[in-house]
Amino acid sequence: MKLLTLLTILATTVTSQVIFNHDSPSCPIIPPISCARDPGTSNSCCFENPAGVIELTQFWDYNPTTGPDDLFTLHGLWNYRCSANSGYPQFCDPSLEIDSNGNTIEDIIVNQFNDQELFDNLKRVWADINGRETRFWAHEWNKHGTCFSTLKPGCFLDFKKNENVYKFFSLAYKAFEKLDTFSWLVEAGIKPSTTETYTLGQIQDALDSKFGKNVYIKCDRNHAINEIWYYHHVKGSLLQGDFLPIDSFSQSNCPQTGIKFPPKGTIPQPNPRPTTTHADGPAPTGDVPARSYISLTGKPGCLISNGNWFTRGTCATYRFQDAPYGGVEIRSSKGNCGVVDGRFICNRSIDASKQQFSVKDGKIGYGGNSKWCLGQKYGLQTSVVLADDTCESFELVVS
Repeated sequence: MKLLTLLTILATTVTSQVIFNHDSPSCPIIPPISCARDPGTSNSCCFENPAGVIELTQFWDYNPTTGPDDLFTLHGLWNYRCSANSGYPQFCDPSLEIDSNGNTIEDIIVNQFNDQELFDNLKRVWADINGRETRFWAHEWNKHGTCFSTLKPGCFLDFKKNENVYKFFSLAYKAFEKLDTFSWLVEAGIKPSTTETYTLGQIQDALDSKFGKNVYIKCDRNHAINEIWYYHHVKGSLLQGDFLPIDSFSQSNCPQTGIKFPPKGTIPQPNPRPTTTHADGPAPTGDVPARSYISLTGKPGCLISNGNWFTRGTCATYRFQDAPYGGVEIRSSKGNCGVVDGRFICNRSIDASKQQFSVKDGKIGYGGNSKWCLGQKYGLQTSVVLADDTCESFELVVS
């Protein structure tokens, strides 16, 4: 009897210590939780690190419409760094990227991994406003999926080509299915309407009570519900899908009262322009100018066309354009602008599709970080780099 008990304990210990790679150390018996102060291991195959806050984001695209009339569609599965103000990684590993047109996704899911059901479900819930679903999905994998530490090929035992891509889409769908935003709102009496409006408190209570933590609610310029973000930590590898709800890092931009929930296909009043959460190529809307100088708060001078700070001569005119799937692309006469090794730079070798900025209240950010610092000097010019809490920071503003 004692021998049987001992063998049972040993078997449990061995099976609990999941080995993700023949050459890597095993993970703790109790899986670490992302963003824990002491995870008990430094093996990033055992838990999401350093970006351990996981967001499941959903759209309510009402005009133009996407998806069924009774469904908030999937936007993406993202990861943020653990500190509320430290931003998020993006386009982390070019070697893991897939064709940006999405031409390989159906082959990966349906042919390589024999999962027609998943592909059909994704077509239903992960809709693109321009009807280019697989291109949208490829963008989400390349921008966010390549940044999950536990989805690296080395974290799989007997890794099969594209297995991490398949798992990303499978995990995103499974997480989405557990967060039925539309039903939760309707259950609380919050229904799509062309006449009724709701308070932020009503919407917040309806979703928070189901999710168990504070949910981020985003409104568009019509004061209509536009997006819902659910924040999590994850226990162990993302592959286990053990998501733990946490409070949102962000404060809602919605008004306290008068929030609209338009039926899909309708235009609320007043309506300056239809909502397009991920439209291609037009001049940017809202507080993003089509053209502008870029200045530094608290400092003289401005950015010149290569992205450096200069206090003499003429400021460069920068051009701003909405990126196809969210964010803003920035260009100067030198070419597209991006952040390379932390440095703001503009030249013709920059791929704009992998360099998505944000512009909010006139402030330029990148990867969730809107703080910048001065970097290396080049004669009379000085480079501008993302702040990392070790330097005196400022903001880049359109002017």
